[in-house]
Amino acid sequence: MATIEARGLRKTFGTTVALDGIDLRVEEGRILGLIGPNGAGKTTALNAILGLTSYEGELKVLGRDPWAVRDELMRDVSFIADVAVLPRWIRVSQLLDYVVGVHPRFDRA
Repeated sequence: MATIEARGLRKTFGTTVALDGIDLRVEEGRILGLIGPNGAGKTTALNAILGLTSYEGELKVLGRDPWAVRDELMRDVSFIADVAVLPRWIRVSQLLDYVVGVHPRFDRA
């Protein structure tokens, strides 16, 4: 099973087309980078994958529709943004304690 699979993924904002029929398949264990200029649709694609925005076409993350079952999917998915969102003073052990508290399926191993 693919971790992420999109077919004909499309998203518009009014008359602006942000995603225009994207096909994408990411197999388990692969690392993927979305690279492109501002306005290319990278953030929109990530928002769709995370179930944060509606879309047209087919999209499955771990075999599930992220828009329809986002709460369920987020039990198995984590997203780390490319911007610093953690305080500089936090220690790794403190961060692990925090994550254990907010993500019930997190495994310290």
